[in-house]
Amino acid sequence: MSKAVDSRQFRTIDIDAYDEEAYQDDKSTDVTGSQEHSLQVSERAAQVKQLLNTSKCGDALTLALKDPPIGHLDASVKDQNYQTVMSVLKAFRTTDIDSAINSLSAPEVDVLMKYLYKGFSCSPDKAASLLLWHEKAVKKGGLGSIVRVMVDRKGV
Repeated sequence: MSKAVDSRQFRTIDIDAYDEEAYQDDKSTDVTGSQEHSLQVSERAAQVKQLLNTSKCGDALTLALKDPPIGHLDASVKDQNYQTVMSVLKAFRTTDIDSAINSLSAPEVDVLMKYLYKGFSCSPDKAASLLLWHEKAVKKGGLGSIVRVMVDRKGV
């Protein structure tokens, strides 16, 4: 018999590490990064409010969707950014929604879809206006945008 047959080294491999279903979320405990991200979201909210006051809704939407706190551990940071995006969406007239969504890139449409689905779950009273946004976003991003949002494990 050869040495390879007697070897039991193959039994030391952790096969669970290769299992796609065994997902472990990355837990970040960096407190300074958390505070820094919170500060960025607060500054972005102020800039978005300033753009909305000057009636630059398209620029405000692009800025609100930029660098969202996806996967952030602090729920208050996520909620603050969600409120910022919702305030931008409320500021648009229905006739301007098409042009605003057409000016977004594909990743920005995906982020917008994440906020729309969060809006459906968090505030069903705003569902009518969010459905209008959803319709236009699906027209731009296609069904792939919906699938990418539903499959993504990290929410906004």
